[in-house]
Amino acid sequence: MVSNLPKGVIRRVLYSARPEICMDVTAWAVSQGLPVRELFPPVIEETQPHLGDDAAAQNEFTRHLEFLKRPQTLIAIEGAFIRDATGIVELPDGRVCYEGNWWLPLLQEHPAYRRRFFLKQRRLDGNWYSLQCLWSSEYYHWFHDVLPRLENALPYLPANTRFLINETPRAFQLESLKAYGIPVGKLEFQPPGIRTRIECLWFATPVGHSTLGSGKVIRQVAGRLKNFFLDDQPHTPLRRIYVSRQKALSRRIVNEVELQSALKEHGFDPMVLEDLTWLEQLQLFSNTEAIMGPHGAGLMNMIFAKENAVIYEISALAKTVPCYLVLAGQLNYKFQRLQARAAGDETTADMRVLPEDISRLFKINL
Repeated sequence: MVSNLPKGVIRRVLYSARPEICMDVTAWAVSQGLPVRELFPPVIEETQPHLGDDAAAQNEFTRHLEFLKRPQTLIAIEGAFIRDATGIVELPDGRVCYEGNWWLPLLQEHPAYRRRFFLKQRRLDGNWYSLQCLWSSEYYHWFHDVLPRLENALPYLPANTRFLINETPRAFQLESLKAYGIPVGKLEFQPPGIRTRIECLWFATPVGHSTLGSGKVIRQVAGRLKNFFLDDQPHTPLRRIYVSRQKALSRRIVNEVELQSALKEHGFDPMVLEDLTWLEQLQLFSNTEAIMGPHGAGLMNMIFAKENAVIYEISALAKTVPCYLVLAGQLNYKFQRLQARAAGDETTADMRVLPEDISRLFKINL
């Protein structure tokens, strides 16, 4: 009896699948004779000028070069499947689509990829577009990855298209979708542990990569959101914001209290973004001329800042993920990274910043 087997054995069997991975869904579609619409040109020329001499940026550029060379496309796929709440796309021939998962080792070890049996199956008829990808419900990935794909694809979707989203969408997801004319009534929630067959899935490939995307498209996304929600915003003095991560689980600055005087001296207001609604964050950062904070999702709010804003990123890592470095350059912002001191183990990556480090940072001529 299966029920008598040890749980470890059952799990190894349940997650023992290794389906073939399709690394280029556009090439697959062409081989199947499916129409392919090009939505946006490759982002390689938009990203390369902003790498500078940053080793992590150069490494990311080289690692994902193949995908940076590809244009974004839109394909209508009949009989595709959506696996689990992560939104992994399974093509009609059983291959799993790589695009939207960002790094091959992550996909190959993900339970939704390795799962051999899905106890729950369902079918959705009609036209569908998936708002899911790896980490799509996280703040950075929603605004950097999901909405740019939608921004370019939306004009070409059938009028009766409905949208798949993670089972428990966050407030910023539901609010921002209103600017795209997508109310809750057009959404279908994809729960974990289920395999959904889609009659016609409209699949938009990524705009570049999750680390190196398109500032042009992200600027369009930010413009759409600001125009929709902030059309009548009153004129107020520009602000400088320090983004605190005191309520986060990692990359916290352990001595923030010691930095208050230095931050105040240079006009920075500390803000804990978890205490604000997304609309309050949108309003706050749309009137901001400078942003400082530890590497984290809060810095993604730079996309709403004023022209020629200054971005100060704090990190204790030897090689920091270069997403904000490159995006700041694409948006014509000035960017400076402050190297902090590690103040914890590798799990938390917490850090310490001396007040004199803050003061020294503002002596740099940007």
